[in-house]
Amino acid sequence: MAEAHATELPDAQRPGRVERRRARVHQRILEVTEVLARSRGVDGVTIADITEAADIARRTFYHYFDSKNAVLVPIARARTRALNRRIDRVVARIDDPAEVISVALRHTLRSMPEDPLCAWFIFHSGLPQKRLREGIGESGYRDVMRGIESGRFAIDNPEAVATLFSGAVIGVLSGRLEHALSDSDLDDTVEYLLRLLGVPLEEARDIAHRPLPELGAEGASVPS
Repeated sequence: MAEAHATELPDAQRPGRVERRRARVHQRILEVTEVLARSRGVDGVTIADITEAADIARRTFYHYFDSKNAVLVPIARARTRALNRRIDRVVARIDDPAEVISVALRHTLRSMPEDPLCAWFIFHSGLPQKRLREGIGESGYRDVMRGIESGRFAIDNPEAVATLFSGAVIGVLSGRLEHALSDSDLDDTVEYLLRLLGVPLEEARDIAHRPLPELGAEGASVPS
């Protein structure tokens, strides 16, 4: 008798037909909601729009999610983290911790307000500082700590600096969403934040206004 392939699951562990159908419907709801939210904005999407696009009954929607926000949060979190991964790939090629912070922040401040789901996730799905930490905070804290450990940044209290950084980023993102800040304003903000880390004024100014490397192509973001 031939042996079972090593990657095959025992019958008891294989998802049945009902489970597979539920997984497909769940994923379809996520996918159509992302498409609608990106084209119309979060406020322009209703549950009726989602059920029509997914070709399901309203009661079926509520079998998977208890509100519009419940389906939007995982999508928006995934999009924010996907943006963060794209930025991480760019800065992975940079050696100077100060330039890493500069490039990461400049892309964050430009790209996040342009995505209605990312912006909604930060400002309308919960406490902004908490959502910022969920979306990009781990990478930012990591990059600052690497700069401290290498001696590039002179910081005695990383937690206090992290709080200052997150507050500044939230404020600047809000200004950008209101179309009150130009690209030059964003770069000036990054310059000031570099100076907060101990980078000398002229060097911080140079680093924060260098040509910005392009982000790579956008990948999949909807959670499965």
